[in-house]
Amino acid sequence: MNSVAGHVDSLQAFVGRPAGPPRMSPRPVDRSAIDNWCAALGDALPVYTDSAFAASTRWGEVIAPPTMLQTWTMPDRRTTPPPEPGPDEAEAELHAALRGDGYDGVVATDSEQTYVLPVRIGDTIVSRTTIAAIAGPKETSIGEGYFVTLESEYTNGAGDQVGTMRFRSFRYRAHERRTPAPPSAPELPRSPNVVVGRSDGVRTEQTRRAAHVSAGDALPDLEIPVTVTLIVAGSVASGDFNVLHHDRDRARAAGAADIFLNIIATNGLVGRYVGQWAGPEARLTRVAVRLGVPNYPYDTLRLSGVVVECGDAAILRIDGTNSLGSCIEATVEVELP
Repeated sequence: MNSVAGHVDSLQAFVGRPAGPPRMSPRPVDRSAIDNWCAALGDALPVYTDSAFAASTRWGEVIAPPTMLQTWTMPDRRTTPPPEPGPDEAEAELHAALRGDGYDGVVATDSEQTYVLPVRIGDTIVSRTTIAAIAGPKETSIGEGYFVTLESEYTNGAGDQVGTMRFRSFRYRAHERRTPAPPSAPELPRSPNVVVGRSDGVRTEQTRRAAHVSAGDALPDLEIPVTVTLIVAGSVASGDFNVLHHDRDRARAAGAADIFLNIIATNGLVGRYVGQWAGPEARLTRVAVRLGVPNYPYDTLRLSGVVVECGDAAILRIDGTNSLGSCIEATVEVELP
């Protein structure tokens, strides 16, 4: 392509095209995937992990955390180099075109998920995705690139919609700059009984009632240690094998100071925080997350929240900070009995 304008025009031809064929989960939803997710993110809500407890709730059985929605049909991108796009694979074709022009970095920036039905054990999840928008070229702190927005619908084996997602990522050419040295690891506990990297949440068995919630109510603050274990376990549990989340050398080569927490696990931690406050029979209906500064290892993620509106659903504003500044801005809607 001979000009930026020509490049932009050619990229816009991808907008409106299906990203690829419908993508089916490689296996039905199973208990082990849910257990791995909850163990990785420290989510102790018993409706996800305790069969006897879940049977006594309105769900009648264990259900999957809603924020797992994206994980069920995640493609396996561990192939290096990425495979050549096949026919009708517009997203792969788009990414190959951007890589060919040097835009080989990718980082998620924000996502909005809605949840219609709970995902249950044995469900086969299918996602259908469309390329919704491409914006750029844009200059950012990490490099120049293009914002790519995808819109997805998720259905179960019966064809019922279980959720939707609008997901935006930044495909970029990294600045050639000297990255700061990664934080040094703290001294590890010497006791063999201490499990390094775990941050288990509180088991909440009571559900908060709508009549007892008012606008302005604050959620209890939550501090989560951001460890290498949390970052890598969250990446694996979400099926996201982007090297920025598990390979320090390649993350630094891409302009980051270290590996950092991915957006899917970030959604999961926001879901954990709200679920711990709301209780097992509350229903998350929407989680919209915008990322700020990265969550690097050896830092602390501090979550705070406030109820901004009460109606058919409580609308919450959730903020996350670490030593670098604001890392999460989220809006969560939750139906309370």
